[in-house]
Amino acid sequence: MIKHYFNIALLILISANSIAQENEFDNDGKRDGHWKVNFEGTSNTKFEGNFEHGKETGTFKFYKKGFYDHPTAIMDFEQAQDSVHVTYYAQSGKSISEGMMLDKKREGKWVYYHQKSDSIMMIESYKNDKLNGLQKTYFTNGKLAEKTNYVHSQKHGESLIYADNGQVTKELHYKEGELHGPAVYYTPKGIKTIQGQYQEGRKTGNWRYFSDGELEREEDY
Repeated sequence: MIKHYFNIALLILISANSIAQENEFDNDGKRDGHWKVNFEGTSNTKFEGNFEHGKETGTFKFYKKGFYDHPTAIMDFEQAQDSVHVTYYAQSGKSISEGMMLDKKREGKWVYYHQKSDSIMMIESYKNDKLNGLQKTYFTNGKLAEKTNYVHSQKHGESLIYADNGQVTKELHYKEGELHGPAVYYTPKGIKTIQGQYQEGRKTGNWRYFSDGELEREEDY
């Protein structure tokens, strides 16, 4: 019986020490060790993770108010770096998107997932929180739907639009976010329908229109 009470007392002491070790500060007043913060006035977790003298380290979990079954975001901080890998989740716990952040800005490759499957919906590339490089969008069957180049979050360069059978339906070019350069349109079977040129977002020069692959008419702008 004495041993039983001793075990209970020991368990209470361990629990008390565990609680005491949460949400502590170091001698400089910086967060240190494991932190678990609740939404104000509730016992529901807002976020939890570990600090080393004010700097986040390891895995952090963030929750949305009213939804506590699964984190809405998980951040994995890398040692001795300012970068963090972030994964965002739906309320069901399904992954929505993931990628790297540097100084709280998106950096490098980001992946987005379709709502009703685990297949990739989009892949983007960021530099200093701005789209830079190819943005690829996919159908739920995994085939490419669009491939467009970006510079400073503006469409710049070639843009290809695909049908779900893999056929290119639009070949376009952009300059600083506006259509600029040659443009060709096709049916999902690969038959050319329109061919022309854009300049600063407007049609220019000779435009040719086709029917069943045969030239039907031309227009000059």
